[in-house]
Amino acid sequence: MSGLSVGSPRSLHSHSLTINPLDLQNPLPPPRTRKKAAVWTMEEEGALLDFLASHLSQASDGNFKKATWNTAAAHMAHNHPPSPDNSNKTAESCEWKFKALKKSYYTIANLKLVASGFAYDDEHGAMILLDNANLWDRYVKVHKDVKPFHNQPYQLILTK
Repeated sequence: MSGLSVGSPRSLHSHSLTINPLDLQNPLPPPRTRKKAAVWTMEEEGALLDFLASHLSQASDGNFKKATWNTAAAHMAHNHPPSPDNSNKTAESCEWKFKALKKSYYTIANLKLVASGFAYDDEHGAMILLDNANLWDRYVKVHKDVKPFHNQPYQLILTK
């Protein structure tokens, strides 16, 4: 037996502790609320990319500093105010969106290479038909990021 006595307050055994939510002396902590995710339109994505392109001189080693992301968030809030069902475009969400767009861009660039074995165009996507569906499935197992572009174009390329 351990050195703790059965009635010790340091015991790990529960002592039937009950909390009355109406007890103002011991209120329950407020429930955690999750911040709404920012939803980006193609117009907003384009505005973010235009803003970052105009501030490219502030990027070091291909990365923007926190000050640039803060300015980007202020730019988005001013030019694309949030709607009631959409949250603010914060510095963090601007950075995440840019990373996601960059990842999609490089995924499509790799898919367009002749080495991928697929014909990709910006209007129709990878144009996967029944005769090359098995090859596509094997390609997607290795290159998981390409899956959304099966027969869908990369919309941002069309707008620029």
